[in-house]
Amino acid sequence: MIGFWFLLLWCLPSQVMAISQETLRPAASPNQLSAHELLRIGEVHDQQEHWPETLTYYQLALSKFREKKQPQGIATALMKVARVHERQGKLQEAHTSLREAEQLFARAADRSAHAEALLAMGRVAAQLGQRDESREALTRAAALFTRVRNARGWNETMVQLGLLQVVEGSAEAGLSSLQQAAEEARTRRHVDQQFTATVALGDAHWLLGQLEEARAKYLDALALAEAEHHLPFEGMLQLRLARLDQGKDSLPDRVALGKRAVQIAQAIHDTAAEAEAWSLLADLHRQLGQQSEAETAETRALALYRSRELFVHGVR
Repeated sequence: MIGFWFLLLWCLPSQVMAISQETLRPAASPNQLSAHELLRIGEVHDQQEHWPETLTYYQLALSKFREKKQPQGIATALMKVARVHERQGKLQEAHTSLREAEQLFARAADRSAHAEALLAMGRVAAQLGQRDESREALTRAAALFTRVRNARGWNETMVQLGLLQVVEGSAEAGLSSLQQAAEEARTRRHVDQQFTATVALGDAHWLLGQLEEARAKYLDALALAEAEHHLPFEGMLQLRLARLDQGKDSLPDRVALGKRAVQIAQAIHDTAAEAEAWSLLADLHRQLGQQSEAETAETRALALYRSRELFVHGVR
């Protein structure tokens, strides 16, 4: 069974502000900078995945917003802090920040920001296993995104809500939510969201044990990725298809798919995806009785996982 929350994490938004490199080297000390300036510096570090520096500047900004008693600023900074914590796997810390941010945005009657906070709350709560809270947050987020006519936010919310419904045993409702998201993205010609919703449909069928249907959806998504020449999407699908266990006869084909996923991950410098692909290849080679190849793949996977762990936690 696939760990479907991987998809949700993969779908996280990566919107950051474009700022000149000079911002990274402020002439003034942090104490002399405004909260907004500190946020902008943190966003540059965030874009470059410099997690310790990112959190330092976001938390300094948060402190300044609190000193000046600016609820909107406090909530904005909390959202940014939560996103970093989530990407580092510190889910409880992220949840605490998001809860406060959501309440502040609700009091400020900022529907767009409130919807974004609820979406993040739903995603993190699901990863923490708090399904009731996740369902409530995602349902409220979808309603708010509809009210403010934010199609991007609504679509992302429906994907996550649909997967949650499938996991909770509401297969028909979940598949319907995911199909709505896929069709809506296709209508808007939003390739990224169409791809994400189609992959999610594949994941949902996989969770339901419907492997042929899952494969069909993955192949649809792969065709879309290849048509758009989008290597990250293609690599993701090669890995998904390589994980589909359709009997011993399929093992050689799955190894070929895994190797292609490794090549793509290396080409785009995605160490997390490369480590996952090597780990899968180790298992596939072992099933084929190819012990030497299995050990080589496992060694490479472990080295990448260790490197990634140090990087994510700021030891570089």
